[in-house]
Amino acid sequence: MKTGALSSKNDTFSLEKWNSYYSKLYLPNTVLLTIWLIIGTLGNATVIFVYQKGLKNKGHGRFFIPILATVDLMCVSVSATFNIVQITGRVTFPDSWICKMFFYSIRVILTHSMLIMTVIAISRFQHICHIIKYQIKTFHLWIAIAGTGIFSMLSYIPTFFAFGTVEVYKENITGYKCKEIDNDAIALDKGSLYFMAVVHGTSILLIIISYFSIAVFIFKAYCRRRRHTMNINTIESENGGNGLTMRSGPKNKQMKTPLWSYRFTLMFFTLQVCMLVGYIPHVIAIKKEEADPNFWDRKSDDISKNVHLAMRLLYFTNAVINPFLYGFFDPAFRRKLVYLICNRKRTGFA
Repeated sequence: MKTGALSSKNDTFSLEKWNSYYSKLYLPNTVLLTIWLIIGTLGNATVIFVYQKGLKNKGHGRFFIPILATVDLMCVSVSATFNIVQITGRVTFPDSWICKMFFYSIRVILTHSMLIMTVIAISRFQHICHIIKYQIKTFHLWIAIAGTGIFSMLSYIPTFFAFGTVEVYKENITGYKCKEIDNDAIALDKGSLYFMAVVHGTSILLIIISYFSIAVFIFKAYCRRRRHTMNINTIESENGGNGLTMRSGPKNKQMKTPLWSYRFTLMFFTLQVCMLVGYIPHVIAIKKEEADPNFWDRKSDDISKNVHLAMRLLYFTNAVINPFLYGFFDPAFRRKLVYLICNRKRTGFA
């Protein structure tokens, strides 16, 4: 399979014009990807830096944040770079192995991210609901993260046999696209994706069950707290407030756990929702293309083509948004970030 440039100057010039057409057509998406790449890289790198400077061992909920930020950093950098290369070199993709490695890396990172979210959901479920007396320790979490990573890498080995640079033709010009090699490769890739769809579906089911159980637990705890508060108020009213407030105070204070104390659970749930919301347009776009082989040819205007391509790119937007969610849900992160900025000379910024 040929992956080099054409030898004829005329062909090279014509090929460049052909490729330039697509580069100009999808320029809005290239700009969008560049913005996401900058924001996502800076945001996740900042999260990693701040947590390494003093927050990584602060509490059970924060354990996963630098890990997720690292995975998101890889996701943004690899996904955005690959899609920019795809757009700017739509019919001049540089090399077959580069194509294979990009597809393989993106799939592994996305699946690993999903499985880490599953581990987080189960961990939060056990941490809050205490279904079993045995507590999940940090050592077990590291094993789960490493195990899901190895599983993700092994599961997508067929990608190496399915993708590569394929010759495409327009009149007498030959170009090269990064895609499935042939029909057998398409069948192999579909089989692999069907298996991983089951894995992702199981992960989503476990996540839904975990967070639903957590929501029920928190709601019941809230109702018990409300009933307890109402009972104390009724007793105080009946006795005219003769010292019962002070005697009931410590017990009442212990029971008044603010709902915001579950902010890390709410944060991880929000991260998961953002991930799923980003996947939905991506899946819809792919299904439309699979249902109609001439899908792109039927779109005559540039706007609809760019909108559809943007839908395909939304699968990793959660990796761009997540750093802002960390800052919103974690006041300690915001304080630490401000402290590091204000004391940049002592922390090595200057």
